[in-house]
Amino acid sequence: MAKDKDYRQMIHTARWAALRRSVLSAHPLCERCLEQDRTEAATEVHHICPVEDAVAYADKRRRMFDPSNLRALCHNCHVEAHKALGRAGKAAAIRRNEEQTRQVIERFFGKRAET
Repeated sequence: MAKDKDYRQMIHTARWAALRRSVLSAHPLCERCLEQDRTEAATEVHHICPVEDAVAYADKRRRMFDPSNLRALCHNCHVEAHKALGRAGKAAAIRRNEEQTRQVIERFFGKRAET
C-alpha cells in the first residue's frame, strides 16, 4: 500500500472508483497473465509509472488518472509488478523517500543533492 498522502487521498475519490471500474470492465482478464498464455480474472488496477514517484501534485494527478498509465492485473501479478519495480518492503520505502528528497532539491533549488 502506498504511503504518499496525495496518493491515498486520490485513491479514495469517486473519480478513481469510476476509472478503476472502467479499466476492469474493458479488461476483465489480467493483462500480464494473457501475455503469458494464462487466464486469470483482473481484480486490481496497476499504475505503470508510479504516482508516488512524481514530485508535484499536478504530476501525481496526471499519473493517477491517465488511462494509458493503467493496467488491469490479478492480485498475484500486481504483487509481482511491485516487486519487479523494487517497491515492496521497508528498504524500497526508504529508497523512494530519498529519491523524492533529491527530486525536490533539484526542482526547487536547481542543484543536485549531495549523497
